[in-house]
Amino acid sequence: MRTDACSGQVGWCPAIVRQGDSEVFQREDPILEEAPLSVVINGNAYAVMMVTPDYVDDFVFGFLYTEGIIRAARDVLAWETVATAEGYAVYVQLADGAAEVAHRKARCVVGGSGCGLCGTPCFDGLLRHAPLPDSRVCLTASRVHALLGQMQACQWLNHSTGTAHAAILAGSDGMVVREDIGRHNAVDKTVGVAVRQGWGLARLELLGVSSRLTFEIVQKALSLRVPVIVAISGVSSMAIRVAESHHVTVIGYAREGRMSIYAHGERIVTESEVAEDLWR
Repeated sequence: MRTDACSGQVGWCPAIVRQGDSEVFQREDPILEEAPLSVVINGNAYAVMMVTPDYVDDFVFGFLYTEGIIRAARDVLAWETVATAEGYAVYVQLADGAAEVAHRKARCVVGGSGCGLCGTPCFDGLLRHAPLPDSRVCLTASRVHALLGQMQACQWLNHSTGTAHAAILAGSDGMVVREDIGRHNAVDKTVGVAVRQGWGLARLELLGVSSRLTFEIVQKALSLRVPVIVAISGVSSMAIRVAESHHVTVIGYAREGRMSIYAHGERIVTESEVAEDLWR
């Protein structure tokens, strides 16, 4: 397997292709890179995650934030990413308070690219976020589909390989799309952008994912107080239960002009309702 010099995230691997019973030929297929990333906090190993190694700084900030280790970018005093023989290592220096939190939470295990809770020692404290307060955030269905369309248009890695998940985070401070072989990682990368750029949490509108929507994704959205979460695929039962109890709007199967709203549908309104609200 060789790596494209123009994009370290896509490699090329020889493949034997069979079509039907008789046609056989060889070609090189684009393959998405997956590598272990070791997160070392104040000299202590915290976790090893399997990631697509781009936007690593965004991932680290987002991962530390959704883990509840940092509360703002200023909690990270310094960081350095180093290539190793096995993959990559990020050495992070945290302020004392955040470092103490990291010490209590340390996983010290390998987390798969699709793993949001790997290494968590028990179920206690999984529901660690308070419910959202009443929010005036209202979105039309057309706005939701437009944002998901922007996410899909930016899925360069998936367009090349058919392997990457994507996430979009949007609000009045901006919009960002990130991709990764792991759906949780893609979300963490978008969160990292918001944290590093100091986006106002009260101005966030929507988190969208190209995958299924599970409990861990709802937890990550709650860490940023995002009121609306949308998935192109299905939604798990626990994601719906947590969203309902925490006042989060959850939508699944948002594609081809349709969507299924499973919790707090009052935030999805019609164009006429938006116009009426403006005149109040």
